[in-house]
Amino acid sequence: MQNITFQSVFDTPTVPQAKLGAIGQTEDGRVWRYLKTTEAISQYMVTSRPANTTVTTVSSSQNAALENVFVAEASAGWTVGDYQDHWLLVNTGTGEGQVAKIKDNSADTLELYVDYKLATALAVADSGIAIVHENDAEKIAVTTLITTPNGVAQVAFASGDYGWFLKQGIGGVLAGEAITINTSMTPGDDTEGTVEIGDTAKGTFDEAYIGRCLVANASVDKACLAYVNLQ
Repeated sequence: MQNITFQSVFDTPTVPQAKLGAIGQTEDGRVWRYLKTTEAISQYMVTSRPANTTVTTVSSSQNAALENVFVAEASAGWTVGDYQDHWLLVNTGTGEGQVAKIKDNSADTLELYVDYKLATALAVADSGIAIVHENDAEKIAVTTLITTPNGVAQVAFASGDYGWFLKQGIGGVLAGEAITINTSMTPGDDTEGTVEIGDTAKGTFDEAYIGRCLVANASVDKACLAYVNLQ
């Protein structure tokens, strides 16, 4: 965990100023996670990772040291750099079950960190991969209680911005209903990015836990003050 300044949690640069997925702590003990937005995020919205990207026909190739660190799909059309520091699983075909971390990408090729080189080469005939967007942020989905949140925005972000999202500690949380003091909060409201009151006698198997309300919101679709506590 790295120490970060109060000012840094309000910065929204278009180029990364920290490692994606990094965990930081401000002087007041609050814990933050560094993410990249895939859409505009309003202040106090709750975020989650986008859906996985799956590619069903990939091949691998080697570097000069004969290590399998390149994964290619000729017609992928990826945005350069979009998958930096993302994880992948070879989930079908030859080489299935291998886990790797992506260092960078071009329009059609993923470069893996050497420490995560593939032991088994991939075959375009049947190898497939799934890329996890754990370090990306979009507004948390509606009507889904078990969506895993990955942060709470304490400042507004444009699509493609980088920044620190609250993971643990006191901050504003946008609520889609009147949230009363001491109630738990969960995703599942009818507006993206907002929370609702958690259900009685439900655990994390049934609904994701976001935190507890400290000060009630003034009205529906307004922020409450809460103690956020994300996994």
